[in-house]
Amino acid sequence: MAKVNITVNGRRYALGCDDGEEERLLVLGQKFDNRIKELANQFGQIGDLRLLVMAGITMMDELEDTDSLVEQKAERLAADVRRASEDAVSAAKKREAEASRSLLEAAKRIDNLANKLNG
Repeated sequence: MAKVNITVNGRRYALGCDDGEEERLLVLGQKFDNRIKELANQFGQIGDLRLLVMAGITMMDELEDTDSLVEQKAERLAADVRRASEDAVSAAKKREAEASRSLLEAAKRIDNLANKLNG
């Protein structure tokens, strides 16, 4: 297990992570520290705990918004796929009907030719 030191609001925290995940944890820690700094600049140094709670809540709000957008996009894509599927089935039925008519016409011509040849 690897260890990474991150700094949040001027305090260092030693965190453990899986080997190979160090860089990702450092990046996430920096993003979190940036969020805390934004809130501290906006509201002042109102205490680490309050800043951490506010950061967590704002990040959860953003996550909810993102989840909602992803869900809406997935629903739109599913509707597009359904429409495309229905269109493809409709087109296939048309081609099948046209092919059936063509075969029927060809069979009638063959029958007429056979009758002329036999008659």
